[in-house]
Amino acid sequence: KKEQNIRVINLASYQTPVVKEEYNKEWVSYGENNDYFQELIERYLGSATNSRCINGIVDLSYGRGLEALDREFKPREYLEMKSLINGKQLKRAVHDYKMLGQCAFQVIYNKTKTKILKVSHFPMETLRAEKADSEGKIAAYYYHPKWAKISHKDEPKRIPTFGSGSKTEVNELYIFKPYRSGFYYYSTVDYQACLQYAELESEVSNYHISNIQNGLQPSLFVNFNNGIPNAETQQAIESKINDKFSGSSNSGKAIIAFNESADTKADIEAIHLPDAHAQYQFLSDEAREKIMLGHGIVSPILLGIKDNTGFGNNAEELRTASVLMDNVIIRPLQDGVIYGLTEILEFNNIHQDLYFTT
Repeated sequence: KKEQNIRVINLASYQTPVVKEEYNKEWVSYGENNDYFQELIERYLGSATNSRCINGIVDLSYGRGLEALDREFKPREYLEMKSLINGKQLKRAVHDYKMLGQCAFQVIYNKTKTKILKVSHFPMETLRAEKADSEGKIAAYYYHPKWAKISHKDEPKRIPTFGSGSKTEVNELYIFKPYRSGFYYYSTVDYQACLQYAELESEVSNYHISNIQNGLQPSLFVNFNNGIPNAETQQAIESKINDKFSGSSNSGKAIIAFNESADTKADIEAIHLPDAHAQYQFLSDEAREKIMLGHGIVSPILLGIKDNTGFGNNAEELRTASVLMDNVIIRPLQDGVIYGLTEILEFNNIHQDLYFTT
């Protein structure tokens, strides 16, 4: 029986994140392996355009911090608001809200649970929603530092949601979660449709790195014409060739072969990809364009991305793009965060007309 040396790789088509309830678990998993938040983080780290879009939108959304329009009329409440909501913690929450589609604040009460003493950011990727109760309410979230590596011995910590804890539970979580049709326990990110392109951009860069680090693939095809050795010998020959000739530091080395006759010599054929640079330039440009479209970037130059479209080359066009993006992208994100902050502050009888300074 001949060994099959040609392998086929099937690339998975796009799938929505899996939200699954399991009968023997109190929490609801998010993602195929309960690691969808980590997948979003990988798309953020691996794609230059996706990372720049997220960072830019977060910076524009947070601006110079949280302020109140009526601070002069309610100075005491304003000072209490400032002492309760730390700027560094708030920006972390805004970053999660954009990158992960939702964010969390840990709310700490006094012993009698009549006043909130502290509000701090809680990493959203470490939380999983509890199964809804009989009234359809998510009463708690479970915490674990690495959900993808959780074992049957681990016991995730249960933390009640805002207003759901008992009188003795002084730690609660407020979850900032925008509405998404078809999702209840979790909210998909607003750039969900361009995640495939973020992965494409990441894979294109990985391809070029691999080409540099593995110089023989796929530029050369080496044929040995003196019989087919066993699998172990094939692996040994392949490893020796890769060790000696692959990698950018080994470029330019001569390949010396010793043969019994010309009939049994090894054939080395170069593999030429026509217009390979143009193909990968197209993929790179297409991915970049679709990622910015998914994030709703009106003009790339607003985020420090070079713009070749001609739009935004004069002050008036740039000003128009800035106003449009502020109204369509930035304000809705800010409103989602402010709505939650207002509810938290009202527990302490702090009523402020909040806004983010641009």
